[in-house]
Amino acid sequence: MKDQYGRLTVDVQGGGPLGRVVAEVLANGDIRARVQHPAVDLPLRADGKLPVGQAVGTDGFFRVLRQEADGQWYQSQVELRTGEIGDDFLHYLWQSEQVSSAVSLGVLVGTEGLVVGAGGLMIQALPGCPESLLDQVARDFERLTQISRRLADGETLESFVKMVLPEPIRWYPREPLQFRCWCDRERIADTLKTLPYADLTDLISDGGAEVTCHFCRRAYHFSQNELESYRGNAAT
Repeated sequence: MKDQYGRLTVDVQGGGPLGRVVAEVLANGDIRARVQHPAVDLPLRADGKLPVGQAVGTDGFFRVLRQEADGQWYQSQVELRTGEIGDDFLHYLWQSEQVSSAVSLGVLVGTEGLVVGAGGLMIQALPGCPESLLDQVARDFERLTQISRRLADGETLESFVKMVLPEPIRWYPREPLQFRCWCDRERIADTLKTLPYADLTDLISDGGAEVTCHFCRRAYHFSQNELESYRGNAAT
């Protein structure tokens, strides 16, 4: 993010049983994510890992949207290859941004269905990076196996960086990340105000409206009186 008002969205639609997968992050570190059908239950792969590719599917696209400080959206997308998010993210970086990159992602789910280890590492080459260094990083990056299990066992992302990048390494200050939805009642009310007159009339006849955020599942109730005030300005 180049400014404090940026927003990044990753939208994956692969035709698999999970349906649409969306993750968003703001420049301040707020993250929210959702899948269309979260109750999907598939057997583990033969190697004991989660069948992410099967759940996501491969008949679709991997899309990245960026919102800049001026409010303008910029997007690019590529076709899905494997449905494995790390693989398709790497494919996107190469096809769309044409930057030499390496990506490793992992999630470890315990026996009780809770995440016990998760993390990722992305490396991109800056202009002018020598080919010899790219080859060295590529070889060392292949050692980053079972990243989620190693994180669960106490290893750190910093230790992984030291494995794949030569010294000296310049460390920048940490930027905190937190799962927090930024939905609010006023924003949802603005959406309701754009509904046609007939639709608002139906909601009023139903006794009001309850709108649930797709990300955090928080419910917002709007009374008949509120909807009637919105209908007064609606197009017939």
